[in-house]
Amino acid sequence: MEAKSLEKPFMGYSSDGKHRRGVWASVKAVMPILDWLPYYPVRESLLPDVSGGLTLGAVLMGQSLAHADLCKVNLINGPYSCIMPPIVYSMFGTCLHASVGTGGLVSLLTGEQLAQYGDDIDFRTHVGSIMTLEVGLFIFLMGVCKLAFLVRFLSRPALSGFITASAYLIMLSQVVPMLGLPAWVKGGIVSVVRDHVGYLWYLNHATTVLSVLCLAFLMNAKRLKKVKALKFVSDFKELLLMAATCVFAKYFNAQVAGSEGYEWLQPIKVIGPMPSGLPGFSMPLTLSRDDLRLAKEVLPGAIMVALVVFISSFAAAKKFSMKGGYQVKAFNELVGLGLANVVGAANGAVPTQVGLSRCGIAYQCGVQSQLGSGILVAAVVAACTAALSGYLYHVPKCVLNCIIVNGASHLPELDEGAKLWTLFRDPRFNWKSRMEFTVWFGAFCCSMYFGAFIGMAVAVVVSLGLILYQVVNPEITELGYRAADGDNHARGERARKWMNLKHHQSRREDRILVCRLEGPLFYANVDSLQEYLDDMEVQFQEETGDAYKGIILSAAAIPFIDTTATSTLQEMIKSYSERRILFFIANTFGQAGRFVSDKIEESMEKELTNQSDRDYLKSCSTVDDFVELIRRHHSGKCQALQKVSVMMRSGSQYKKLPEPEPDAE
Repeated sequence: MEAKSLEKPFMGYSSDGKHRRGVWASVKAVMPILDWLPYYPVRESLLPDVSGGLTLGAVLMGQSLAHADLCKVNLINGPYSCIMPPIVYSMFGTCLHASVGTGGLVSLLTGEQLAQYGDDIDFRTHVGSIMTLEVGLFIFLMGVCKLAFLVRFLSRPALSGFITASAYLIMLSQVVPMLGLPAWVKGGIVSVVRDHVGYLWYLNHATTVLSVLCLAFLMNAKRLKKVKALKFVSDFKELLLMAATCVFAKYFNAQVAGSEGYEWLQPIKVIGPMPSGLPGFSMPLTLSRDDLRLAKEVLPGAIMVALVVFISSFAAAKKFSMKGGYQVKAFNELVGLGLANVVGAANGAVPTQVGLSRCGIAYQCGVQSQLGSGILVAAVVAACTAALSGYLYHVPKCVLNCIIVNGASHLPELDEGAKLWTLFRDPRFNWKSRMEFTVWFGAFCCSMYFGAFIGMAVAVVVSLGLILYQVVNPEITELGYRAADGDNHARGERARKWMNLKHHQSRREDRILVCRLEGPLFYANVDSLQEYLDDMEVQFQEETGDAYKGIILSAAAIPFIDTTATSTLQEMIKSYSERRILFFIANTFGQAGRFVSDKIEESMEKELTNQSDRDYLKSCSTVDDFVELIRRHHSGKCQALQKVSVMMRSGSQYKKLPEPEPDAE
């Protein structure tokens, strides 16, 4: 509470006495670190933050090297990507457990884009830095323009199918180097087995055995957490594995190269020389013609990567903020991630994101602030890069491939596909709910066949198409009253419950169609409503040989009506009236209620013939009220017809019957 009271000198007040936020408060809203760092509880939070920072730094050091290989850039650029971005995010981000660094899914998309730029790894690294800059700028602009809502157009089933396929693509792409096949073997393991199965004779036996052992260790290391003395092995498994295999590969390659009797063995491929020290700062994009051309070429891919970065990062941040009981803000997340990538690009970074698995580690370690999940992590990675990069020479490359496979093995969302498949097979749900499995399966198949980038594009297009189709074709349900409520309802009694007519306890109101539209009613879907009502009217006449007395549209699920829909509804009211059918709109609220009251109620009133019905209309709101109004109107019309002089049939047969003579006095 004291922290909040100290803000008051920086706050301003408007002339009318209302509280308004000052400049300093606005700055702290954009940079939350200015709000929490001065009041950081050292005694309570420093120890868990240091513990979490050391653990995350060690994990990120090993993962970043592997992800750089997946990005097809210089391996040292992986750790470079985890120094400045976590610090920048800690200044602007709002997730306490967010660990910003490289990620498998984003690295796969980046690698697909950079693979088309030849075999010069230095050139690909330069192009990767330009892409990172564009990714950061796009995410930052999304935050400034408050465009976080754009990612909501990507449906969960489409994203899940894409992520699942991408996980398998990542794992399959690592099989060839894990087998130690020669560099001239192009393509993944699927193309090798399908087209060039003979290439498998060239596999490196030592590399294959080492890959199997490393992968088995990584996938089972979490079981060591149950043993207190070996818990550190599980936490630092990547670094410990790299250290152990580095010693083994150095000794093994020396034996193969210098001793007789090992000619049948091939040496294990190692990382090789790496630059020492920390990265410098230089803008990757200059005003040269070549750089501008490259920036234009990678822009579509950068936009797609930016969307994946924010979607995956915000989902992870949201998940752990709910666990931790605090709130994350989309604006701060976008600004933080955007500036993290912009600044990282000046260090030669690849696109970075919030890692879901690393967030889990931060949460388990009890990290209390961005100091432990970001700033200290960057310090650990920087120290390891400066001190240990020279010792990474003999680390086997297949170990990096195993780290990637182990990380990707946690990404598939087959449980989501199984859940959607259950809905697909359940006839109780409508086609829109059952369509979600088709979207999931389509995104999965397209990603597996065409690759992650095209698969992501297909997922976006399918999601947008599904949204448009659902908007243009809203769910319209015919309603019936609950049979237990009875068919006669008097004003003032308890309202009857109206439900889907397909329900076994519902009954149709006599010669009155009651329906409900779910969603906004506007220019894109008002024609669908009109077509539905026309079809129902024709169907009713064919089945019963009779016509409706009235139609009631329940607007309980219509939050918005535009002017085009208003005009169409007025025309429909007039058209139905000419066919002696009353059309009313019930259960209106909010903006839709105001539009009905101001624009449409007058049209409904004009179609009522007597003043008592018009007065009754002004007090109607529920479906039962309008059902009663239709009954009153129809009953009054019948009575009026009985008062008319009785006429005989048409043509020459028509004649007026004489009035009865009065009785004689």
